Amino acid sequence: MAPPETPDPSTSRARTLVFTAVAGVLVAGLLFAIVGRVASTGGTAKSGKGDSLAGQFTVGSASQLATSVARSGPFLFPDPQGRSRDIFVQHLGGNEWVAFEARATGASRQCVLRWDQAARHFTDPCDGRIYPADGTGLVTFPTTVNDKGRIVVDLSHPIAPTVPTTQPAGY
Repeated sequence: MAPPETPDPSTSRARTLVFTAVAGVLVAGLLFAIVGRVASTGGTAKSGKGDSLAGQFTVGSASQLATSVARSGPFLFPDPQGRSRDIFVQHLGGNEWVAFEARATGASRQCVLRWDQAARHFTDPCDGRIYPADGTGLVTFPTTVNDKGRIVVDLSHPIAPTVPTTQPAGY
């Protein structure tokens, strides 16, 4: 019986070197793809001319997301611009979408509104106030469905909540 062959150390070293090089290229490609994806969706939308529109947040396909909102309620996004302004994106029917701050003006971050699917309204867990499904009474943001069917929220133009005016008694 012949003794087993001992591998040539130079062949083994070459295989290890080739394997390491291939793995390095794959990891670099994966990192490049991830960074590219994050950079392309990091709180901006692209116009048809290829330039970034600062302050715009592309949520996704309106038709696909409408089904999810009907089933589970509005989407809550941690501030897409990395601040502390969390938002809800809500579908009101058809191509009508709204985006609004996820808590009352001045409320702490622990007071994020809670969606009640059965009652179809939001409740403030800190003071018990109720807000309608369309976010009336909260800071809102212009929201559109673009020509590609994607929901776009313009975070650069917040709209202050409208406060109902009440007349004093006797008027």
